[in-house]
Amino acid sequence: MSKIDPEIAAFRRHMADVSRDFPPFETLPPETARRLAAQGRATLPNLPTPGVIMNEGKMESVSPPMKYQIYRPAGKITGVLFYLHGGGWTIFGVDTHDRLTRAYADQGNLLVIALDYALAPEHVFPTALHQITDAISTLVKDLAGDIGILPLFLGGDSAGANLSLATALALRDTRALKLNGLLLSYGVYDSRCENASFDAYTGPEYMLTRDEMVFFWKRYIPEAPSRTHPQAHLLAADLHALPPCFLTIAECDVLSDESHAIAHQLQEHGNDVTARIYKGATHSFLEALDMAALARTAIKDQLEWIASNS
Repeated sequence: MSKIDPEIAAFRRHMADVSRDFPPFETLPPETARRLAAQGRATLPNLPTPGVIMNEGKMESVSPPMKYQIYRPAGKITGVLFYLHGGGWTIFGVDTHDRLTRAYADQGNLLVIALDYALAPEHVFPTALHQITDAISTLVKDLAGDIGILPLFLGGDSAGANLSLATALALRDTRALKLNGLLLSYGVYDSRCENASFDAYTGPEYMLTRDEMVFFWKRYIPEAPSRTHPQAHLLAADLHALPPCFLTIAECDVLSDESHAIAHQLQEHGNDVTARIYKGATHSFLEALDMAALARTAIKDQLEWIASNS
């Protein structure tokens, strides 16, 4: 078992300290859990990105209506990244991931559009998936003056990576638009929660546990038989004809095995796949970008890959 990177360990200790008095999220009403989760993330250091301008919007044409945030870099825009936050489909939002989306805009000269998609248990599968697919198609049309012929990327972390890949499959099937690439960070692809990495890396020191992941799946898809649906349990999906994919794999993560498995399946289906393993990284490590060099290196790698596929 690998040792956690020291700066990532400090990030983990910080999050443990600020949430020490929080009850287990699975025991709380959803809104209370979200408030406390956001409260914890708000304590992380936030390096300035003075050139980035953020504007908020709301789409009434999708169901349910969706808020979103657009980040414009100071430099010439080279591409568009639609971003879907993590949080087990149940917590977090565009504000908790603001530091990360600002970094993508600032360092990559990307127009970043962060979608505040519908959360479970109020909105179970496939509500968020349909909402996101409709929102992206609509925004590409509504923002044609900004987007023009810029390359389009879709990405997310954890549950957001799951939704990104599922959305890409839906866009492929409907031929609604062409994506230039998928940015998939320590994603959820297997509803069984039985891989060896769940035994090796489960525990609070790794930022995600088996029990938490099982809870998230139950919230997202309450009926157990439906959790094998290929739009959620993506290892069962038809993965052919997808855009190039960059997978950010945290070595010390309960989800690492399913990231390796989906990378293999994507390659077997003939897709262009770059899978990068970050030694000593835990789940959620990109959120340590203002604390850990390893997170900054991973973001740099992601942005270089986006540039090479633009």
